[in-house]
Amino acid sequence: MKKVLTSVAMVLLLAGCAQKYDDSGLRERITSLETRVTALEGNIQSIQSAIGDGVFVAKVQEFVDPDTGKTIGVTVTYTNGDVKYFEISPKADYDGPVLSVIKSGSGALVWAVDGVAILVDGKEVTVYQTPVFSIDEDGNLLVSIDGSEPVVIGKVQNEGATLQDGIFTDIKVEQDKVVLTLSDNTIVNIPFAEAFKLNIEKTEYGFNTLEAIEIPYTVSAKTSGTVVGVAGYSPNDFNVSVTDSKIVVTPVTKKAAGVLLAYADSKVGLTSIVSITIEAEGVEVTDVPYSGEFDYMADGEDAVVAVHVVSNVEFDVVPVDSWIHFVNVKASAHTITLSLDDNTTGAIRTGKVNLVKPGTHTSILQTIKIGQNFVEEGGVKNLSAKGSANCYIVKKEGEYCFDTVKGNSAESVGAVASADLVWETWNNAEEVTANSVIASLSYADGKITFSTPATLKPGNALIAAKDAGGNILWSWHIWIPETAIETDTYGLWPTPMMDRNLGALVAAKNGEAAPVESFGMTFQWGRKDPFVGPKATSGSSNATVAGTEVKQIDATMTIEETIAQPTVIGHTDDADWLTGGPDNTLWQNDLKTIYDPCPPGYKIPARDNEQPLMSSDLSTVTGWSENATNGYVTMGDPLAIFPVSGYRDDYSPGAYSKVYQRVAYWTSYASSEKKGYLLNIRLADYGNAHALGEGPKARGGYVRCVTFEE
Repeated sequence: MKKVLTSVAMVLLLAGCAQKYDDSGLRERITSLETRVTALEGNIQSIQSAIGDGVFVAKVQEFVDPDTGKTIGVTVTYTNGDVKYFEISPKADYDGPVLSVIKSGSGALVWAVDGVAILVDGKEVTVYQTPVFSIDEDGNLLVSIDGSEPVVIGKVQNEGATLQDGIFTDIKVEQDKVVLTLSDNTIVNIPFAEAFKLNIEKTEYGFNTLEAIEIPYTVSAKTSGTVVGVAGYSPNDFNVSVTDSKIVVTPVTKKAAGVLLAYADSKVGLTSIVSITIEAEGVEVTDVPYSGEFDYMADGEDAVVAVHVVSNVEFDVVPVDSWIHFVNVKASAHTITLSLDDNTTGAIRTGKVNLVKPGTHTSILQTIKIGQNFVEEGGVKNLSAKGSANCYIVKKEGEYCFDTVKGNSAESVGAVASADLVWETWNNAEEVTANSVIASLSYADGKITFSTPATLKPGNALIAAKDAGGNILWSWHIWIPETAIETDTYGLWPTPMMDRNLGALVAAKNGEAAPVESFGMTFQWGRKDPFVGPKATSGSSNATVAGTEVKQIDATMTIEETIAQPTVIGHTDDADWLTGGPDNTLWQNDLKTIYDPCPPGYKIPARDNEQPLMSSDLSTVTGWSENATNGYVTMGDPLAIFPVSGYRDDYSPGAYSKVYQRVAYWTSYASSEKKGYLLNIRLADYGNAHALGEGPKARGGYVRCVTFEE
């Protein structure tokens, strides 16, 4: 059914009383009766409202009083041949009360007389209530609702006047109209009046050129006097004009920006305002350019570039040169991470990255120029050149060095006299050959230098700096993965995380049994040094090492003792390893501490149960699936694989428990004096399958490092 009556024509719907009355008690009518009839005229021929069962309106005509020339009603002809007359206004020279349905300011459907909502006890009368009109002995026109006390609408001028009985006998509310049954059984459809409103579908605009921006609009329930205009802008930024269907905004400068207030004024007390935001599209690099030729200058090997920009639009990152790879955009700070292939060309090379409008490669918003040094063959690579840490990743054979400082600080570890290899492991049950992971090492001039064998052997090692008495001053974890480490947010965390646990040689694969080499190292909460993982996917024994074995003691340890004895696991029955504890600052949610075990650019994830990674409501976690047979769970998009690799017990001497049944992943947040928050994942056991909970700080849990900027 076609809805054609406009809101200003809604009041033509029902005849009122035929007697004069004083309407001074009503609000001023929004528009005159003649205006409403004129507005109706253009639409009246297409009325198709259903009138009863299979009967429709065939024609609606104005009825003009031949004596006064004034429109006083409408004649409706139905398809069954019936003709009905509906009075709009009595023949005398005044407008009689006209009943209609309008939308109030809150959007509710309410009854109105002469276009003004009826109020009973100060409240508007909804269409689901039935108004009954009467005249009291003093000649006042009254209305009551569902038996309420009558309310005076206005005074009837003719003394002794009477009112029609039972103006209507039935009411039914449908989707776009109210259906009334009159006292003579005639059915009348009353369309709902639209609210007076300025309609602008799109309210945010960006521009690259100083061309005019056309903003279409319409006005619902528009009166003949309605004016549309724009306010709130500076003429130094925009030129603005308004037509009968468009607002035309022309930027004056390329960096113009503002919130414009478009308004429609009915001139009879109704106003509608819409905010329109217009600003220049663009991306601006906020870092100081490296030089006139490059925005950024990168290392020749293992280069990662973080580009800091300010943008007011969405953009895609499109590397122009094949040796530059887009990694991610950190939306909160607009930090674009790029990784570069090693430059083995023997000369500095240059490349570009374009920031473009989404879905395009041609609408360029910004171009970033990258310069990259070349790899010098035969040199010693400084692993701490881009930042120091307690763990360093080695990707290929060669000679390496790092600064002897405490974690990610600049503080020296003390008077170093020598360097020593504490242990090496291949992360499994195989007998480890000494110096198979680290071939040699030495100390000089504030740096420890080590070399790998000519053929790189994947594994993990712990290197210590010692004083003249042979005491360990500090130790560093060297991680040599078998496959390249990849990162992604996986839709689980705000910043990219590793595809594997800290110390894992490979990432577990979907559909395959998680190998022991995918488990990685374990850590007590707050300690920087790793302990080797299990030797197999069943059982409780440690992976084999060459060097000093792990030992657990039934006693707590001071921080100084843990530094001097990085292979000793402190433990007591009250679940903490720290003497005189607690110290909840060893790891922290909001920063990377000197005891954080992750490599440069990474840290332990914070406790954040608002993130899908730590959500206990798995219905909100994309890709969640358990695979008990293969010992892992999946989460995210793309899928991240989490091996269910057990944990090192905090109550038995260094043994692993629940391999292929449970796993505990540490967060950097301490929950209490003796416990820290961790992510518990359980497969074969009862209880929560995935929950952020608490665990004893003495427990050996795993770490999934996430990218981090200090």
